[in-house]
Parts: sequence; C-alpha cells; structure tokens
Amino acid sequence: MKKSKRDAPKHFPSREELVAFVRSQTGEVGTREIARAFGLKNADRIQLKRMLRELSDDGVLAKKGRKQVHMAGELPPVLAADITGRDGDGELIAQPTEWDETQGAPPKIQVHVSRNAHAQAAGGVGDRVLLRINTSDDNALHGRIIKVLDKVRNRVLGIYRQLPDGNGRMQPVDKKQVGREIAIAQADAMEAKDGDLISVELVRGRGFGLPSGRVKE
Repeated sequence: MKKSKRDAPKHFPSREELVAFVRSQTGEVGTREIARAFGLKNADRIQLKRMLRELSDDGVLAKKGRKQVHMAGELPPVLAADITGRDGDGELIAQPTEWDETQGAPPKIQVHVSRNAHAQAAGGVGDRVLLRINTSDDNALHGRIIKVLDKVRNRVLGIYRQLPDGNGRMQPVDKKQVGREIAIAQADAMEAKDGDLISVELVRGRGFGLPSGRVKE
C-alpha cells in the first residue's frame, strides 16, 4: 500500500530551520509544537531537546520553563513585569520580572493604563503586573496591563542619599511625591549606597517631622 505524503516522515530540522520556525511563531513555542511541525517521532525528541539546549546556550534562543523557547532578546507577547518608576513625561515604566542578565540590561517597557481601567488593571509604581506587549514602529516597547499580580502597599520607590551621620534620605522617583523625602535610619538601610534605586516600606510615624521608612529591596 502506497503511503500518502502526510504519512511520509519528514527530515530532522537543521539549526537554521529550527531558528526560522521559532522566529515565525508569536511568542513562545513548545517542543511539542516543534516536533509536530517537522513530523518528528518520540525517538527524535531527545535530539531535538539537545539542539534547543545548544541554541539556548549559544544565546540564539531563550528558554521559558522546561519546554518553551522564544528568540533571545525578544519579549513574549504576555509577561510579568515590575513597574519601577516613571519617565520624563510621567508615564509608568516597567521591566520584566525575570530577565537573563547575560542578555544585557533589562528592557524598559512603557506601561499604558486606560483611564477607564478597573481596579485589577490600574497599576502603580512598585506593583507587579501582567502585561500584553507590543512594539511600535520605532521599536519602542509598550505594555498594556492585563492584571495587577501583586499590588504594593505602603511602598515607595526612590533614590537613596547617604547622610554624614550614617543615616539616609530617600528621594521618591514618582513625580506626585517629588519633594517628599523619607527618613531612613542606618539600621534600616540594608547596606544601600548613595545613588541606589531602592524600595522603601513606610513606617508609621509620630505625626511630625519627615515620614520614616525601611529599605525592603
């Protein structure tokens, strides 16, 4: 009985063919999808995983979890990110929560918050959010908040300034809080150095003087 073209086994893909296939996909792609696309059998899975691991080690592909890959340096269409501050126009800026430092500095993502956003999609500085990523014509990264994953309470991001007596002050990066310094005792500074970007948890004060805080990260 003559086999149909659909039943005919396909050749094992080369590195170039694997990379071309991953690049053609939207976001991450799993080993199962790759195997199906090239008609690979179970016996070929070990060789496929080895080749994907080599491409990852060479910095061509980036892995997510145990079974998914995407092009290195490219962000998946949906990812978790931490809102770290605001840009010169007051727009929220985020960075991926997980980032391979061997790829360089983490990319900055301009976060779009709809004016009509409900509580689950209205993030702020210090929050961890789930973003839907898109790239503009000038290759700038933009993210629309799908959901706030971890909303920070009583935390402020800012720049640490060392004082001569060993204590410190934090200057908030949020424009709405500019000029509102936070006092940080030496014991609460967590070895922060002058100029460091820090996250501070506000401490209930006595009602007078500068608000106090302790460095959390």
